[in-house]
Amino acid sequence: MTKRMTQLAAAFAALAALAPLPAAAEFLAPDWSSLRIKGVAAPDWIAGVREGSYIGLCTSCDGNLMLQVQTVADDGTGERVRSGQTSAQTYTDIGQANAKQMGHGAAYYGTEAVDFASAVGFKTRALTAAGDYSTSYQLWSDGQQLVVKVYGKDQARVDRLADTAYAAAAPLTFR
Repeated sequence: MTKRMTQLAAAFAALAALAPLPAAAEFLAPDWSSLRIKGVAAPDWIAGVREGSYIGLCTSCDGNLMLQVQTVADDGTGERVRSGQTSAQTYTDIGQANAKQMGHGAAYYGTEAVDFASAVGFKTRALTAAGDYSTSYQLWSDGQQLVVKVYGKDQARVDRLADTAYAAAAPLTFR
């Protein structure tokens, strides 16, 4: 190897050592008692930690709203999502088939991919057979799954609350 090639190899090795590597998500084992979701507060809301989940109910909110934030062990879905074996389209197809089977006006509006740090997942919107709109986030990494679910009678309000709850919960869950 020539002296110039040795110098170039050393320079490349030094640059490679300084280059940022993709971050690996780290599960932070969140304490939901520290979760603060904008707009979710007394006296309108009854909210807090129960059996490991953050749950909330607002019966005085226009259209009644319910929310749940929790972490559960990954059942293997996270790896299938990361590999592309399970996609937003897969979730949409399954959801539409389930809604059709349930009947009673149930509908599935679709799934979109979301991520936080290097955790991956989906945001899903649907109408339950009971007539409630639903927006949920599911995010997987490090053997854990973050689940944020919101239900209510007004899709726009459900979407806003789900987005706000997800934005508050994801940084407490993964880094």
